[in-house]
Amino acid sequence: MLQSIKWRLILLYTLLIVVAMQFVSFFLIRSIEAFYLERARTEMRTRGAHVVKVLDIEMRRGPYSQDLAETLLSHLRARQEDAIILLVSPAGQVAATSLNPTAERLRGSFLQSPDYPAIVEFFATDEPQEARWEDINGRRFYTLALPLSGMLIQGTAREEIALVYVREPLDETYIVLQEVQDRLFNATLLAIGVTLLLGTLAAQTITRPLQEVTNKATRLAAGNFDMEVTVKSGDEIGKLAQVFNYLAAELRKTMTELKNDKTKLEAILTQMTNGVIALDMRGHIIHANTRARDMLGITPQTSAADILEALNLGEIARLLQGSGPKVAETALTSPYAISVRAYAAPFHSADGQVSGGIIVLQDITEEARLEQMRREFVADVSHELKTPLTTIKGYAETLLSGALETKDVAAGFLSTISEEADRMDRLIKDLLTLSALDVQQATLTLRPTLLDELILDVADKLAFSAQKRNLRFRTDFPEEVPMVLANADKLEQVLVNIMSNAIKYTHEGSDITVSLKPTGEMVRVGIKDQGPGIPEEDQARIFERFYRVDKARARELGGTGLGLAIAKQIVEAHGGRVGLESAPNEGTEIYFFLPRRMPGKEQVS
Repeated sequence: MLQSIKWRLILLYTLLIVVAMQFVSFFLIRSIEAFYLERARTEMRTRGAHVVKVLDIEMRRGPYSQDLAETLLSHLRARQEDAIILLVSPAGQVAATSLNPTAERLRGSFLQSPDYPAIVEFFATDEPQEARWEDINGRRFYTLALPLSGMLIQGTAREEIALVYVREPLDETYIVLQEVQDRLFNATLLAIGVTLLLGTLAAQTITRPLQEVTNKATRLAAGNFDMEVTVKSGDEIGKLAQVFNYLAAELRKTMTELKNDKTKLEAILTQMTNGVIALDMRGHIIHANTRARDMLGITPQTSAADILEALNLGEIARLLQGSGPKVAETALTSPYAISVRAYAAPFHSADGQVSGGIIVLQDITEEARLEQMRREFVADVSHELKTPLTTIKGYAETLLSGALETKDVAAGFLSTISEEADRMDRLIKDLLTLSALDVQQATLTLRPTLLDELILDVADKLAFSAQKRNLRFRTDFPEEVPMVLANADKLEQVLVNIMSNAIKYTHEGSDITVSLKPTGEMVRVGIKDQGPGIPEEDQARIFERFYRVDKARARELGGTGLGLAIAKQIVEAHGGRVGLESAPNEGTEIYFFLPRRMPGKEQVS
């Protein structure tokens, strides 16, 4: 509400009235209070002096009767109920009082206490105590202590008098002040109400024309250029309306010209599959299409220097001069991994001057990935095929050169050639399996599968290989083994690959433990050997294709370096994940998770 000028003006008027009334009330009440207090003080002084004068005259004649003194005090005291006049002895004891209940309760009391400071100070200084303001139990009083010498008699008793004590309440004064204050408060409320009414009317004469200009300016900003403001006066607001109308007409003409050009340019840039970024002479981004913003994660805080640095295009000055790199390729990691080829060049204005630079971005992620895969594949396959081919060629040449005549030697050579050919056959089959998984040519049919039965079946098939190295398979299964949703043939291939690795690398005469453990919606399968373990620096790459920790021993044992890579891809195709736990000389556990069979999911392709 306070964002409106109208309400701000009304609030200002109201605050002025409130502040003015507060100042008036403050000074008026203080003046009235001072007036009434001074009048009460004067009356009290007059009354006290009169009491002292009358009693002094009476007591000069000799001892004065206590009853006559109290009657006189009653006639001379103020008419308020709690107003009192006391005659006090030199010992501070009340000898006589005015005849009203408040005073009579004090007869015979000793008043030299903090509750009666005027009496205490009188006896301390032996000087009259002028009328003073005191607050007693929340009530305000004026008190007066004046010296008086004389003697009172009551029967045969005589008592000396030292002073007259007068105390009068100020209740009436403060009642008047409270009434004045209440009236001032009511007057303030009335003034605020009148101010709100008049302020609203006055503010509307200013805010209505401004509201009209504001509303039409908002509609103008929204694209409605047929706006005109009615000019109602010749003051500043009227001139503002005239300027607005002129501005709207000029803007209408300019926007019509720009709209056509903008529509064409936006259509071209939006439909482009490449990213486009335009920079001005100061290096500020003046345009970036949707594709460019997506590729580079451009935000309002992104600068041109950040973009050029990320794309390896050098400095903005070199780009604008045309001397910087024209084409650059780079791999970006943020906001996501992508490979980009960037083309950069300056662009010119209509007068031929360089007015900025333009960068065109081409997504070459797939191209770079395929090229990298091709290189790695050619290098790995060439390396893996070279060894068996070299062996086969060497033994074949030896046989052709005469070793064929020696039957024992020839048989050994031919056996080696056969083993190397089998190794090449396994390598090619593994490569075909990986290729099928890579391009998703192998469609997995998932069915409920009993893991314990499948594991025992694979263990039986590998029992001969295990017995040759005096190894034992041990199982760690729960009492109830949950079924998993899997392709039994592919899962068997995973188990064969991992358990075969365990047989190859486990120390002779030790155990291989296969465990099952349900974990939430997954089942964990672990195959733990008692081999030499895998160094920590090699663990992150153990599932890569053709990666071997001990290359010489792996080739000696007939490994292709693809078994764990195949196992990883098959498990991930099932919606699971693979991992390992290993430490040097403590063995290795290869584990993987498979989804449990859930109700209603009998088959998934």
